[in-house]
Amino acid sequence: MKQRFFICLFVLLLPLFAVANDLTAIGFVEDKKAFDLDGNCIRLAFVRNDKGWFPSCDFSEGDEVGGNLKNIKSCSHKIMKQSWQVIDADGKRVDAGTLKFKRRKWSEIGLTKSSRSLENKIQFDSSNHSRKTWMGNGMLPLLAVPLGTNVEKIEPVAMNGSVEQNIKDKLVKQYFRKKRTVGKCDSNETLIFERKANASDVVIKPLVGYKDNVSFYEVLIPDTSGCGILDDEMELMAVKNGKVVNLTESSGMADDRPTTTSMTLFNRYVISTKELKDSVYVFFAGGYNLDGYVLLDSELNVRAVSTWNYH
Repeated sequence: MKQRFFICLFVLLLPLFAVANDLTAIGFVEDKKAFDLDGNCIRLAFVRNDKGWFPSCDFSEGDEVGGNLKNIKSCSHKIMKQSWQVIDADGKRVDAGTLKFKRRKWSEIGLTKSSRSLENKIQFDSSNHSRKTWMGNGMLPLLAVPLGTNVEKIEPVAMNGSVEQNIKDKLVKQYFRKKRTVGKCDSNETLIFERKANASDVVIKPLVGYKDNVSFYEVLIPDTSGCGILDDEMELMAVKNGKVVNLTESSGMADDRPTTTSMTLFNRYVISTKELKDSVYVFFAGGYNLDGYVLLDSELNVRAVSTWNYH
């Protein structure tokens, strides 16, 4: 009788164990010419388990002992041993095999090499707009996921160029949670006039929207003073069902100003496995000596930041 009880209990708990062990990740194949990479590397940016999304390991040379990384067991060794696929610009899935650590001259976030050659097998979208990085311009990266991970790209809807007054008021109020000033400079960029900014100085630019009442905006005071950047320039904000979220602040990116660190929406995806399903937003992050990715969940919470420096 006792044995039958434990068998029944095991069967009931089996789905929970499956969820706990289920694992997936998001990686990106970047333009090797733009990033000065040796071949098509896969940057393992985010790892997802039953507790949520996390940034990948920081693969530092100082962590390497006898050809192995000391910290690789802490977050991504299982996901690197799985077979991976790259989704190219035509939507075709290309087998990339397993992943292995890629040695560089400096610390790198999640930079790996596929066990199978990707040369001449993947197609970047050269017709699309380029991605601006600290190293220069390059084509938009390709998504890479472990075998068994389903990906659905959620397309945005067209947004009206004008902003509803109630939304505009909320965005401006959020923007002025920080002190804002405008000024005037002479030809030598010497400040000759400065005043406190007001709502009429602010420009709101709608970016993209989605059918579930989520929209993204740039909020800024254009610099027409001849002084260069006097303020923190642009703030990236999102609105979901009337609630405003300042993504620049919540990601921690604002702390890096005035190094022109910025966030740009790349794509929205539904990532799913047998046991997990998530709607996520992936952003580019960039600035002085900095590039990377930021991941938001469906409620616009920043879940993981995966960035790297060049020196």
